[in-house]
Amino acid sequence: MNLLIVSGARGEGKTTFVRRFAANATEYGRSVGGVVSPAVFEGGERVGYDLINLRDGARQTLARIARPGEEPTVGAFRFAPAAVASGVLATSSAVRDGLDLIAIDEVGPWEFRGEGWAPALEEALRNARAGQTLIVVVRPSLIDELPERFPSPIWEDARRVSPPWPALNEE
Repeated sequence: MNLLIVSGARGEGKTTFVRRFAANATEYGRSVGGVVSPAVFEGGERVGYDLINLRDGARQTLARIARPGEEPTVGAFRFAPAAVASGVLATSSAVRDGLDLIAIDEVGPWEFRGEGWAPALEEALRNARAGQTLIVVVRPSLIDELPERFPSPIWEDARRVSPPWPALNEE
């Protein structure tokens, strides 16, 4: 399995890059799965995140800013448990079905606690197949901790990309 680690600060276009990368792979006849989590804005303010299943394009609400007393929350956001389960299933099924490209956007503190996309990432690393590419989106501050929290020899050969984003025809 090839591993691509996509990293950058908030708002630098990580999700946009992964979506373009996936679209480019599809244009070249590669099968694509996994999830991306684009930010949702209202009135210029980020109010949450949606979940997009890259295999079928289905979009659903993933998280919104939590109101006082709402749970479960991660930071300022309340996550929809059904959307999280859907994202884990979408990613795990992409791994099991042997799709060419699998994206997980993003791996953060929640995953480091074993929640969110952690089960799907663990499955992808365990069931890596030759020819598959796994894209992991992660905050710069967590890159070096990935191999420790999610052990796999695959990290050794990982390629890292960050802004400025490479041209897709170079991939």
